[in-house]
Amino acid sequence: MDKRKPLKNTLRIALPALAEFGGDSPLPYAWFDRRGRCARQGELTLHALGHAYPQAACEAVLHPADVIATTVQIPAVARARYAAAVQGALEPLVLSDMDALAIGHGPRAADGSVPLAWAAREPVRRAWSLLNAQGLRAHALIAPQTLGPDTSAPLRDPADPRWNAPSPSWSLAMSQLAPARASRWRPAWRWGAAAAAVWIGGLNLYASQLRAEADALRDGMHRQVLAAFPGLPVVLDPARQAQQGLDALQSNRGAASAGDFLPLARAAAQALPFAADKVARLTYADQALTLQLADAGEQSQRVAETPALIQQAAALGLKLERADTDHTWRIVRAQP
Repeated sequence: MDKRKPLKNTLRIALPALAEFGGDSPLPYAWFDRRGRCARQGELTLHALGHAYPQAACEAVLHPADVIATTVQIPAVARARYAAAVQGALEPLVLSDMDALAIGHGPRAADGSVPLAWAAREPVRRAWSLLNAQGLRAHALIAPQTLGPDTSAPLRDPADPRWNAPSPSWSLAMSQLAPARASRWRPAWRWGAAAAAVWIGGLNLYASQLRAEADALRDGMHRQVLAAFPGLPVVLDPARQAQQGLDALQSNRGAASAGDFLPLARAAAQALPFAADKVARLTYADQALTLQLADAGEQSQRVAETPALIQQAAALGLKLERADTDHTWRIVRAQP
């Protein structure tokens, strides 16, 4: 038995012929409140209905020219085979391909009769998508023949009793035809995706700038290493190769020089105590320390004490030489 459902918080719309249905089509409608009473009735375009009743639960009554309704007899079968039995009873009644139809059927009565209706599938799919696009949550596409005895006239007159008829428990709203529902979060996702795209673009730009700076720094290091160590065939790791070149220079030249300079400087300070705080220039080359003293008069020259200084230096293992024309002393290690 078909258990009818009362209308509560529901918008019932009468569709025109599906071939003429569009966003600007005038649609008679009735709005039923939470008590199931018809609270408002009139005619608006589909666009206007979407604005007036956003996200409203909606059932659409098809035009009689688009849908055929009848009753078939089927034997008692298991629930899993019920839909196949209904289609088997319908197949001799239709001339077109069954896959091209939107089919709805009700429950089997005690006498084996089953109410059913069918319409062309693509027009039904398109109509459902138009309703959904305007924010109307259409959950039923009803054959007008299921609402009352007047099966030939479309539902238009506000006084037509079919407006207040309870809804059948079935319709042509097949799950395969349901349009994808637009999520209320979709705008937020779009803005989030746009923000993420901008952020990622900024990161890529910043990374590109850092790469350019790193390339410029690396090229500068290459040039500096090649200028400092012209013997290198190729520069692959500037920092490591520069350190290796510096280590090689120190092992070849600097290590011996640095190791001899400090002891020689300490011994020279003992051999020439008067030179403290009077050194104008100091050079070290070829294992020889050269001191040029500031001109501070006869005391800085110490000419009379030169032989004694030479002997004192010899006792320290040094060879001391003094220039005649300036205040320059040359100190080297005495040869054994």
